[in-house]
Amino acid sequence: MLSSLREAAARADSAFIALALLAYAVSVVIVALRWRVVLSGVTRKQAPLGPLVLATLASGFVNNVTPAGRLSGEACRIVALVRLRLASKSRATAIIAYERFSEAPAILGLAIATLLVVGRFPRARALQTPSLLMSVLAAVAAVGCIVAVLMRVPQLAHPLRRLRDRWRTLGSIAIRPSALATSAILSAVIWSLDVVRVRLVAAAFHAPIGLTETATLTAITIVAGFVPTIGGLGAVEGGLIAGMIGLGIAPADAVAITAVERGISYGLATLLGAGSLSLLGGRSLWNAVRFRAPAAEGAAT
Repeated sequence: MLSSLREAAARADSAFIALALLAYAVSVVIVALRWRVVLSGVTRKQAPLGPLVLATLASGFVNNVTPAGRLSGEACRIVALVRLRLASKSRATAIIAYERFSEAPAILGLAIATLLVVGRFPRARALQTPSLLMSVLAAVAAVGCIVAVLMRVPQLAHPLRRLRDRWRTLGSIAIRPSALATSAILSAVIWSLDVVRVRLVAAAFHAPIGLTETATLTAITIVAGFVPTIGGLGAVEGGLIAGMIGLGIAPADAVAITAVERGISYGLATLLGAGSLSLLGGRSLWNAVRFRAPAAEGAAT
């Protein structure tokens, strides 16, 4: 296996890896831009993009080093908005909720793409291990994406009593419809860049998969991200490797692709996020996030 991995690394095309890094960088900027659009739609303020890019990277770091299933990262973004004096706590919470709501169409698109991949497996091959494995993984990913959409809609994520309280709070903080529509478009671009990044890494190792299959792999990472491990470690990697093997990619190539992809989405993101957290306030911001994240987690149960 080690020799196969060395061979895969030796024939990797570094140009595609560089493009994958570029796709990641662009996606970070667009996430911050989406944040600014929603912020403007709620507060009518035009925030500088630079601090929002730093806060986006910092929230990624917090997500990657805590097992709170994105709650810590969202808490980081709320605290950052308040610390930067861009929004009050209630408005910052509403801004994050609107952002997540705007992701629903894009995630549904990933779910549909996943179901299309499942539907392409011929019945005659249904008992072959790779096809069966990928069918199961893709079906689970599709269902998981739909569940993720429902969880991102505030009024469906909590019991009825909290639903009424939170929906009233959100309803009292309006957003311009044009800002919400723009956020939905930017969300689609962000998720598309995630798919493109994985596809570029796969292309670096000459893996024979298309964008639809890559969308399925992205959907698998979404589902795996709900596993309560630090940064999804283990679950995301296992899902990616199993998914690629199910698509017919050699195990050594699947491991190599996963290593590079996670090196970008986890390793690089964590390093950049740590630096960004330091620039935004370091220990004081981290302590504020640690205090707020357990409260958010308790409110979600």
